[in-house]
Amino acid sequence: MLAERIRECAKLAGSGNALAERSGIARTTLENYLNGRSEPKAGALVSMAKAAGVRVEWLASGGGPMLIGCTDTPETTSDISAYRDFSLIRRLSVEASAGYGALSGPEDHDNDAGMLAFQSDWLHRHGINPRAARALTAKGDSMEPTIRDGDILLVDTSIDRVRDNAIYVVVLGGLVLVKRLQVRRDGSLRLISDNDRFEPEEVPANEATDIQVAGRVMWYGRSI
Repeated sequence: MLAERIRECAKLAGSGNALAERSGIARTTLENYLNGRSEPKAGALVSMAKAAGVRVEWLASGGGPMLIGCTDTPETTSDISAYRDFSLIRRLSVEASAGYGALSGPEDHDNDAGMLAFQSDWLHRHGINPRAARALTAKGDSMEPTIRDGDILLVDTSIDRVRDNAIYVVVLGGLVLVKRLQVRRDGSLRLISDNDRFEPEEVPANEATDIQVAGRVMWYGRSI
């Protein structure tokens, strides 16, 4: 039942009050959802799913994986014990620009946009430090087709330097950018876009220190 799945969301959020606060839904309205006296519309379902870190598809229908980063789901939607070993990742209202824009850096933690839940085992298998992980939203098209506008990026902020030629979130000139970084022997950097309409940007060695590596993109996902 939908009410049971909403109650699971309240457990994941910590309480009914926490779910109401994070989703922006009035506590009395949420109480009606929890008791099955009324059913939420699409907008409320999306808000609750984001607040609890579950998939909207699961919340709406009970089908598919429950939590982001999970590949299976328990036999009953109320069997939360199958998901005890999960980590809540802070989602920041910071847009990592895969094109142009982005106004604030990932150090701006005042703009929390809820939590996303990932299985701890899944995070460890992907080499992600749960305590340092943050979720950001990609903005722009320069990293297409790999990363699209609106994709969710899971970033390991414990990685603060270029370790390999991978995709990183960097802060440059007040902008938060998501690019592939390539280190040259002379200490210079190349900021590479996957979209071939964008030319690589060359950063001389004497300017490379101006680039702050905010984290390495370890995973990305999108809704359809």
